[in-house]
Amino acid sequence: MKIRNYLFAIMIGIGSTSCEDFLDTEPTNFIAPTYTSIAELETGLAGVYDVLGSQAMYGDVIPYWLNVSTDLEYTNTGQLNTTAYIYTPADAQITNFWKTLYQGIYRANLVLARVDNPDLDQTALNKIKGQALFLRAYYYFLLVSNFGDVPLQLTDKPDINNVNVPRTPAKEVYEQIIKDMTEAEGLVEEAANLSGGGRVSRSAVQGILARVCLTMAGSPVNDKSKYAEALKWATKVKESGMHALNPDYSSVFIKYAKDEYDIRESIWEVEFYGLLSAGLQEYTYYVGVRGGIRSSDPELGRSNGQVLATKKLYDLYESICTECYTISSPDMRRDWNIATFTYAGTPGVRTPNPDLWRRTMGKWRREYEALSPKDASVSAQNFPILRYSDVLLMLAEAENEVNGPTAIAYDAINEVRRRGYGVLNEGNKPIKIIGLTNRGAGYTLAPDVYINGVNATASGRATAYLSMSVDTQGQVASVYYEPKPGEFASGYAAPPTITLVAKAGDAGSGATAVATLTEQADADLQAGLSKDEFFQVVKDERARELCFETARRPDLIRWGNFVGDMKNYMTWALANGAAQGHVLAQTNVAERNTLLPIPTYDMSLNKALTQNPGY
Repeated sequence: MKIRNYLFAIMIGIGSTSCEDFLDTEPTNFIAPTYTSIAELETGLAGVYDVLGSQAMYGDVIPYWLNVSTDLEYTNTGQLNTTAYIYTPADAQITNFWKTLYQGIYRANLVLARVDNPDLDQTALNKIKGQALFLRAYYYFLLVSNFGDVPLQLTDKPDINNVNVPRTPAKEVYEQIIKDMTEAEGLVEEAANLSGGGRVSRSAVQGILARVCLTMAGSPVNDKSKYAEALKWATKVKESGMHALNPDYSSVFIKYAKDEYDIRESIWEVEFYGLLSAGLQEYTYYVGVRGGIRSSDPELGRSNGQVLATKKLYDLYESICTECYTISSPDMRRDWNIATFTYAGTPGVRTPNPDLWRRTMGKWRREYEALSPKDASVSAQNFPILRYSDVLLMLAEAENEVNGPTAIAYDAINEVRRRGYGVLNEGNKPIKIIGLTNRGAGYTLAPDVYINGVNATASGRATAYLSMSVDTQGQVASVYYEPKPGEFASGYAAPPTITLVAKAGDAGSGATAVATLTEQADADLQAGLSKDEFFQVVKDERARELCFETARRPDLIRWGNFVGDMKNYMTWALANGAAQGHVLAQTNVAERNTLLPIPTYDMSLNKALTQNPGY
């Protein structure tokens, strides 16, 4: 979070001036910063980065308002607003999103206009130039992929005699994005030379270029030649040797909570810090008032639990023992991403939540936050823009499109899957399932489950359930096992001994069970898939791996059937236990929502702007 040290200087320098509205304001007098030293240019660059963490960007609008409602996740507020695809060109969230992106672009233009200075250290200048070029291009990527044609401004001195700037065709905007990012790739630092993912590295540029190219290959641009380009850029990240998956999926997100960098996995992330109560402005609403495991305990971290998983997401993960009271999954991502419990009361008591339509997002968990005291409504947890697992899945998708489901494509997706199952590396293996060999009899209370002599029920890792059937009353029906967060990659060389011990005073006896361990073969994809079958697997794997990380809506749009997929999901959901409120967004979504409206405020000042269809 070091980049935020420049925040207050940049706010004084340019943050509060009229330049943020340079596309949509009447001409005003403005003295631009001179940036005559490396330190001043670094301060200007910090201002370009700064917009990433604003409330109008990754602090709230991107993860929540624009991306919370898909077939994988939804918000339970029941409000007819932006999250339900009900918005007009006057929508405040969309307007602020547009304006903040152009603010970042203008700040980048200021830096780029002054970075070619022969009197300053050229190595340092090149690094600054590369980051500014990339960030400007990334902001344009967010604009063109959300709004379509947008005004393309590449100067720090817009013509004050002509504020009517027309929209540039999307194809030209994308060409500029590719040009800027490609130039930036040769200027920025290697990831190995950076302390964390808050700064843009060469790997970040390459990975985002893969994303841009995949977006261009899909709808609405449909430039299929870009699949080969996406493959090239994703392969560069992999072949750099600088990145690897964290063997423990939960550890990736625990590190965000603890403010620990892991640039091998988390290639580029938005940095947040501080407390709302302390008057600081670099926090996220997405974790806290919006999302997280529902809790009112200030020590654990409060969350309203407004971001929930759909049952479709739950069902995408492999299930075993489907007749069990609590269905087990060898895919450890499921019960981390989708919380199986809430915290009731203060102090918070972990309380099971069996309702698969009302389970909250568990991916970001406030109990692991290092900052104390925890803010009541916001969090300082960093947010990933690009993780290495995303790069591997983009590589698999692009390879499949270019060459079919080759060994390269299989290896990339199986690497992600093996990590999800806790078997990325050879060695000890996690428990896959605890299966009963004898149900016993006479129990009035569920027995405790011991693993190698340690009470796993007391630690919350294993729970036995009694049968609810009259015919088998008093018998153990199933045992549910949940690995300890932060230890997903830990395991056993051989299956541990399982013992079911009746609680004190209970007359039940005779129940026995054995543990089965997960093997790498359990995670690997079935061989011999067709190209279409492999593509479907990639789509599902992206859902399992990247849920709640703003990937799903852009994915559905570029795959070409966003509205149809949402409507099909609504039909399925209502037939499988969903209430009408769970599909509020799907009820309202229409073809116009593949693009956002051009803000009314800007159109009233910039007469050359035209509106997107349907608005």
